[in-house]
Amino acid sequence: MKRIINILFNVILENILKVLGIILVIVVLIQIFARAFMANPFLWTEEVSRFIFIWFCFLGSAYVLKKNAHLSIDYFYRKFSEKTQLYVDVFIQVVAIYFGYLLLHYGIMMMQLTTMQKSPVLRLQMSYMYAVLPVVGVLFIIAGVNEVILIIKNHKKEKKTC
Repeated sequence: MKRIINILFNVILENILKVLGIILVIVVLIQIFARAFMANPFLWTEEVSRFIFIWFCFLGSAYVLKKNAHLSIDYFYRKFSEKTQLYVDVFIQVVAIYFGYLLLHYGIMMMQLTTMQKSPVLRLQMSYMYAVLPVVGVLFIIAGVNEVILIIKNHKKEKKTC
């Protein structure tokens, strides 16, 4: 299980984020160049960059959640006892799992609602853009459940050594 999650987040998701970031930079540079030097700039660059940015941000949030690198203020957390820190850690992960469920559930609903809607320039189904919601929801759930399991395992190990 650990190996699969490692491959999913540290190989697949990380490389997808790198590729999306590179494509985003290239598309934005094309957009800047076209606006500065062409009489009729490309119309597709703004829409493509917007869609890639949305996917990049959402997938990046799942990646950051798995790495435990999300923004936090741990001043008060450090003042808690170890037992309270354990409860806080589990609570945070349960909230992340619930948020993942909401993204999954409502993301599927949004995809269903937007199957007939097309993007203005590229004429792509808008459900492709909203597909990031259930994908990230599943990633949040996987990362959250894995982290809860790790927290409980580490707590049991610490309890045995004491």
